Amino acid sequence: MESTFTLVRVRGIPIGVHWSWVFVFAIVVWSLATALFPATYPGLDGWVYLTMAAVSALVLFSSVLLHELGHALRGLREGLPIEGVTLWLLGGVAKMRGNPPSAGSEFRVAICGPVVSLALAAAFGAAALAGNQLDWADPVQGVVDYVARLNLLLLGFNLVPALPLDGGRVLRSWLWRRQRSFLAATRSAARAGRAFGLTLIAIGLLGLFGGGGQGGIWFVFLGWFILQAAQSETAMAQARWALGGIRVRDVMTPDPVVVSPDASVADLLDRVAPEQRFSTYPVVDGGHPQGVVTLRKAAAVPAPERHRRRVAEVMTPLEDIPTISADSELLEALPQFHSGASRALVTDAGRLVGVISGADIVRAVEVGAARRPPEPARRAGILISVAVTLLIVGAGAALYHPPYVVIAPGEAANAADDITISGIPVTQLNGKYLLTSVRISQPSALRLLVAGLDPEREVLALSAVIPRGVAPGEFSRRQRAVFAETQLVAAVAAARSQGLAVSVSGTGVGIVDVLRDSPAAEALRVGDVIVAVDGQPVTEASDLSRIISSRPAGTSFPVTIERGGQRMERHVTTRRLPQLSGGVGLGISIETRGLKADLPFTVSFAERNVGGPSAGLAYALAIADMLSPSDYAAGRVIATTGTIEADGDVGPVGGVKQKAKAAEKAGAKLFLVPGGEVEEAPRADVPVRGVKSLEEALRALTAA
Repeated sequence: MESTFTLVRVRGIPIGVHWSWVFVFAIVVWSLATALFPATYPGLDGWVYLTMAAVSALVLFSSVLLHELGHALRGLREGLPIEGVTLWLLGGVAKMRGNPPSAGSEFRVAICGPVVSLALAAAFGAAALAGNQLDWADPVQGVVDYVARLNLLLLGFNLVPALPLDGGRVLRSWLWRRQRSFLAATRSAARAGRAFGLTLIAIGLLGLFGGGGQGGIWFVFLGWFILQAAQSETAMAQARWALGGIRVRDVMTPDPVVVSPDASVADLLDRVAPEQRFSTYPVVDGGHPQGVVTLRKAAAVPAPERHRRRVAEVMTPLEDIPTISADSELLEALPQFHSGASRALVTDAGRLVGVISGADIVRAVEVGAARRPPEPARRAGILISVAVTLLIVGAGAALYHPPYVVIAPGEAANAADDITISGIPVTQLNGKYLLTSVRISQPSALRLLVAGLDPEREVLALSAVIPRGVAPGEFSRRQRAVFAETQLVAAVAAARSQGLAVSVSGTGVGIVDVLRDSPAAEALRVGDVIVAVDGQPVTEASDLSRIISSRPAGTSFPVTIERGGQRMERHVTTRRLPQLSGGVGLGISIETRGLKADLPFTVSFAERNVGGPSAGLAYALAIADMLSPSDYAAGRVIATTGTIEADGDVGPVGGVKQKAKAAEKAGAKLFLVPGGEVEEAPRADVPVRGVKSLEEALRALTAA
């Protein structure tokens, strides 16, 4: 985690970047620009998404730097030497030399980072709320929302009571004060760290092998890092306990073999080295160390030049060699070996008196641990252990996203607000036609448990909603494409309901999605085009829907498909699908390939972040009301759900229970649903009416 290059210095603290950070920065920008922001804010240009992603990543990592700088600045006030702050693959790290002198000091240093993250989360959160009120542009709002959420996540993750996280250091400071033993407190906090590391590894493996994608690799790597760091914390605490009171001169190698800086390289290799067993020699002039020379560097000098080249020319200078006073406590020598140095020079009043190596310190730790009596310490307490365990389990449950989705009430919006018709006289609507939707999310295990207790929500297996191997962002994109086709089909159905001539054509039924556990999963693929079913040609999506829904569940159909430029025949069997899909079907999302509609007017639709075909009935009713002299809405708020076909047939959609709640909250006076799904709507204040066609829906409005 050493900085590859330094960006700036703050109060003498070097702020740097490790090369691995460039890799993770690129990954963050790519994922935001291609997945998160397009799914959340559709319809923007590609360069806008890229700019949003780059700005978000820069602000996010600046937040990480400020978090670590909070630790570093507080460490300076506590008298701790700070080597620097580095951004690297897993975020950031403030490198401090040594340990805090007291439990209170440890707490103050540990808590400063989370305090900075809390302040940043509050500031960006307030900005996000202001942006919602002031209707900021989507790119600005998207960046602010993302950074606010990520700072909150950074805060929560770092407060998990597990070493080496900030929460683990806070826990250790509390245990240190309670147990009166730094070693005992470290062992307890490190056990929590190892438990959390194993939890993260388990989450990563479950994600990798449970269909969660490659993101599980990051959890595995992060868990491994925390596991190793927790073990290192224990080892350092053990060394601190074992080496207490021991001075450098007690374990150093005194009077080492030295060479003069004026000696020739040949003299070192031919006279000194053969008589000694060392590979590294201090270079001393008049008793004062000048550096060290290794046989490897000396041997690299070409043989003809060794007699005229001096040791001073090939030695490592003193400023690059760790040095320590002979009267210093051995604990002070430990940080000298953190940077990878194998040995340090020991001085007394500026004169070389010995050398000390990593092996000397390891031996001193082993001897000290064997000679010292066990350090007395109070037990942490059962309540503390239970609380820490629950927090770690809760953190794991908050981070793990099992392969289940939650169906919740979604948006209830006026479809008429989206529609603009020109080229034909239209009437002003006297009322609203609400398109109702469900909100689909794949929450954490913790939120999934809460959702399972909510009667307004439903939990389904992920495979029943999103095809295996399809990223949520890609699934949303496909569903929005289906939504756009639904709007056009709704205009066709509405025009026909008012007696207007409309010609519709297509070249087959394209498969947009195939659910993994659906009846067609083994026979059909995304990208296939169905051109015939049971010997009957199909050119539009409505043709396929009509044929499939006309037979009971369990009916087997031969289908002719086009795949890769070739025609082939497959057999599929229908069945009653989960509630989200509703009715009898094959478990596929479809669209008309090459759909063309020759409407006697021009219609356009505003952009809306909704997917799927369930808003078809709402758009068809709104357009029919605009085209008709009759006042179908009659000042009412009409909520609807249901697919629409070009001939006006209304098909099942699922999620009626959640949509009924959305309709009720929106103040609807009537809720129109597909005829076969009336029973799925809960008893509510809004009346529910089942319809099988657009004509029936218009008659229901007139009768009501």
